[in-house]
Amino acid sequence: MQFGLQLFGIYDICKKNPETLFKKLSDIGYQYVEPCIAFGNLGGFEQSIWTVEEFERMLPLLKKHYLEVISCHVFSLNLQEAVPEMKRLSVQYGIQQFVLNCPDELTKVRMQEVAFSYIQAAEEISKVGARILIHNGSSEIAKKIDGRSAYEWFMDACLGRVDAQVDVGWLLFAGEDPEQFLWRNKERVKSIHYKDFKTPGNPDSEVYLGQGALDAVACFQFARAMGITQIIDQDQSQGDVYEDLRNAYQLLDGLGQCRDNTVSYLNIMDTKTGEVKVLRRYERIIEAPNWLKKENVILYNSEGYIYRYDIQSDTEIRIESGECNNCNNDHVISADEKWLAVSHGPKDGGFASRIYILPLMGGIPRLVTPNTPSFLHGWSPDGEKLAYCAFREHDGHQEVDIYTIPAEGGEEKRLTLGGFNDGPEYSPDGKHIWFNSTRTGLMQVWRMNRDGSEPVQMTMNESNNWFPHISPDGRKVVYLSYRKGDLKPTEHLPNMQVELWMMNYDGSGKQRMLSFFGGQGSINVNSWAADSRHIAFISYELIHGIK
Repeated sequence: MQFGLQLFGIYDICKKNPETLFKKLSDIGYQYVEPCIAFGNLGGFEQSIWTVEEFERMLPLLKKHYLEVISCHVFSLNLQEAVPEMKRLSVQYGIQQFVLNCPDELTKVRMQEVAFSYIQAAEEISKVGARILIHNGSSEIAKKIDGRSAYEWFMDACLGRVDAQVDVGWLLFAGEDPEQFLWRNKERVKSIHYKDFKTPGNPDSEVYLGQGALDAVACFQFARAMGITQIIDQDQSQGDVYEDLRNAYQLLDGLGQCRDNTVSYLNIMDTKTGEVKVLRRYERIIEAPNWLKKENVILYNSEGYIYRYDIQSDTEIRIESGECNNCNNDHVISADEKWLAVSHGPKDGGFASRIYILPLMGGIPRLVTPNTPSFLHGWSPDGEKLAYCAFREHDGHQEVDIYTIPAEGGEEKRLTLGGFNDGPEYSPDGKHIWFNSTRTGLMQVWRMNRDGSEPVQMTMNESNNWFPHISPDGRKVVYLSYRKGDLKPTEHLPNMQVELWMMNYDGSGKQRMLSFFGGQGSINVNSWAADSRHIAFISYELIHGIK
């Protein structure tokens, strides 16, 4: 995913050597920064943050190190006078969010007065597509007005014209449950600041994210589910500040595949009418449905095994798979429906998936790809070849490409070169392989000849598009779409807001079929029914702590 850093806490470092700072932040993995900007004279405080002119001078250096600015904190003694300059920065540099603080005086009269000003500013900058966000400290959370925090009272006074940037550390500091607060205000929270304290209420106990009392997992799961910006905001460091920022980033980045407190739904969709039927709810993770063509049965993986689900009887049976007890969501069925190919890696073997073939009804698996990691996605209709995504070392660095191998085993053949390539699937006539690739920037759907020649880009939009699946009659293709900016183009993460799209085989007639909560595991492999009309997919529900 993509994470940012608030620069206020490290402004002194930034002022002394911005080049070193920006390079180190980029090397750690940060994708954007959030500066504090003074609009006009602030009686000396502007010397502690950037002026507009300083911000503009820093932009080439930020760009050099691949750091974006999508939000900034605004400091101004006269907000209405600052609005024209805010609009200019939005248009010229793409700033989408301008963050303001709550009033210092937390009375109804003063907050109502400030709300009028914020509403006016929000309506004006909305004309250029930007938004006003309100940031919280601890005092406006601790103070209660009419049974809710002063922060929430103030947000209500702004009549929905502004959004919330919630600092979950200050929530914790003030004695508020961050998870419950976030979900209670989910419609207006558009950004999260992460701060952590060992002892809530003690300002001297601030530590880097993950070392304190904050439930970072719950906050991250909310932010990922809502598709909002996530910004680390650390004002103090007990040691090496760069090491602290690295540890904080790695904590969040490592949560990408976290699926705690998640339940699954097995669904089928009529692609002609758009009707969705929920077949079953599971109190565990299931992934990647395969719909058999000769039986009304759907296969999926769960907890390392493959299961057969009979639609008519609403029953599931685990397929015996021998040593393959850690199967992932990359599995396909042979055209004659006699064999099942799975991707499996040892539970203690890390990133070491290999491909195996076993009888469809279960049995002893046979290894096909000794090289690892290999993630299966396609089986040619003539039964001769398997197509898969593989991570291989070339010239000293790892590349991710499409490979094929004889189903009986043998030498693998590389079909792609350049970009991150995944999700290969044969067309029903065996002439083409469809796949997704980042070779032009974002993840897009591609099609090539079976031998890897003549690749053609089939989607060209501002989304990250994954896993094209061709209908049995060869006329339609469905694929999964993530919003640009929600994650890196090379990621396909779970528990996010995604869309199911469909197009004709020639790439025409693209239409959005459904928006839902899913992602990784929803349609990793082909799940069309034999009628070329219905498709199976998995959606998820995040069980959270709101009361």
